[in-house]
Amino acid sequence: MKKQKYGVIIIAAGYSSRMDGFKPLLKFGRQTAVERVVDLYQQAGVDQIILVLGHWADQIRPYFNNQPLEVVVNENFAEGMYTSIVTGVTQLNDEIEAFFIHPVDIPLVKRETVNELMAAPPQFGKGIIYPSFLGKRGHPPLIDKKYQRAILDNKQGDGLKRLLALYEADAAELPLIDEAILMDMDTRADYEALLIYDALKAPNLCECYAIWEKHKLPENIRRHCQKVKQTATDLVDQLIDKGETLNRPVLQAAALLHDLVKTEKNHAVKGGEILTAIGYPQVGAIIAVHMDILVDPDTAVTESEILYLADKLVKNDRLIDLATRKEMVFQAYHDNPQALKKISRRYRNAEIILQKIQRMIG
Repeated sequence: MKKQKYGVIIIAAGYSSRMDGFKPLLKFGRQTAVERVVDLYQQAGVDQIILVLGHWADQIRPYFNNQPLEVVVNENFAEGMYTSIVTGVTQLNDEIEAFFIHPVDIPLVKRETVNELMAAPPQFGKGIIYPSFLGKRGHPPLIDKKYQRAILDNKQGDGLKRLLALYEADAAELPLIDEAILMDMDTRADYEALLIYDALKAPNLCECYAIWEKHKLPENIRRHCQKVKQTATDLVDQLIDKGETLNRPVLQAAALLHDLVKTEKNHAVKGGEILTAIGYPQVGAIIAVHMDILVDPDTAVTESEILYLADKLVKNDRLIDLATRKEMVFQAYHDNPQALKKISRRYRNAEIILQKIQRMIG
């Protein structure tokens, strides 16, 4: 089967008039926003990358010397973003079959999102595919090349969103677990919120809920995960208050997602693999050991150990004393010596973790 060729038009031409700073050159770690967006599509393997500049073009251009992308300048950028879209669309190669439009002020879209969008056209059979997050459309849309002429000929001056609305019958939404598709940076407060989001090594709360929806997690398991998250949060907050260094957001995400594929064999390992595959290896590693774990009584408590204990302290969606829970499980498997051996080991590990925490928090 012939591989489709995709392009992207990255718009970095405006004045950034509402921002205290020039948006394309705002920093995210070691990269500027515009570098971050370009790198996204390079990593995703997009065939043609077109970067449209305007205001401060000479300041941006040096960042991309000797890179495999096309940098073009929209001399009419002051007339609005649509002129930059037109400038980019005119540069599309003939072999490009569909293209993204990506404003630089939405800089934290994930590579997995772009990859899923590029895999979607055969599934939907539609000419316009919008990424969506919990029912809200975001950026970047993927647009079939057949709409190139409509974009170039549009004289209504209403922008791309209004134009594409005319073709709603040929549009589809792809639900994703990436809230960054909705997160732009028009103001300094927006930028600071994005910096916080970018520092997370875990899906945020809303993204965890989106993962639940994608995997159709049953309601009873959702309630259990919520209670485990509450229990783990109580423990980690006490430890942090005592000076321990622990990653609260990573632990909370792992708690909400630890039983993501509860009904499957080896669900802990499989759940960990799912989170690692979507870009969260730390969360995945914690989930992978929430059923069986190796515990060193002489080291500091880890996020993995806190989740392991919290899961044992919650039966269904109720908090329960560890000794009581252990006795209940032993009674349930009293006639299965092989299972009792495994259960005994698991609860011994939980007891060691609890003792470590008690020593730390007094």
